[in-house]
Amino acid sequence: MIALVLGFIVGFATSIPVGPINLAVMMKGLSNKTGQGLMIGAGSGFMDILYCGAAMFGISSLMTNPRVVFILQIATFFIFLFFGIKTTFFKIAEAKLTKSEDAPGFKRYFVLGVLLYLSNPSFIAYWITVAGIVHGYHILAPSAYNSSFFALGTGIGTTSWFFILLELVERQKMKLNKPLIERITRVFGVILLTISLVMGYKLIA
Repeated sequence: MIALVLGFIVGFATSIPVGPINLAVMMKGLSNKTGQGLMIGAGSGFMDILYCGAAMFGISSLMTNPRVVFILQIATFFIFLFFGIKTTFFKIAEAKLTKSEDAPGFKRYFVLGVLLYLSNPSFIAYWITVAGIVHGYHILAPSAYNSSFFALGTGIGTTSWFFILLELVERQKMKLNKPLIERITRVFGVILLTISLVMGYKLIA
């Protein structure tokens, strides 16, 4: 139980800093697509479980192949470029989706959360570091039980943060008018587009 709680705290805290996944979830919240945003967060939480579990069990070296890292960097560029252009230049959806309309896209947006996560190779190093701290300082006894529940806790913590983030967006959105919401969403799009251009420059360089 201690491993699960500790993993929850680490996963929750890790997800708070603003990044591409946070931006994607917030954009869905601002577009009245809370269900899709939550599924993006759930996809990210699922990958936290896999990455953290791999690091805790000592098999993270399988995910450090330079070719794999390069492919993920290219995927990052195209994913951010696509969503940056779409959010910055295309019309933002206005109508609120019903449950029946939102449900068919759940799997697709879960996969999107997974892809956004996979496109950032730094998560590998991060979870290797976390696993090293947990094992090196004997915070948890080295056992399959503790490693499994710690990894599970990180995924639950991550998903919980995105749920809270969507709730915060939903509450604040009631205080915002439509033009301001659109401007905020466009800003998120510009940020994603800028990130993609920086990544593209680094790939070419």
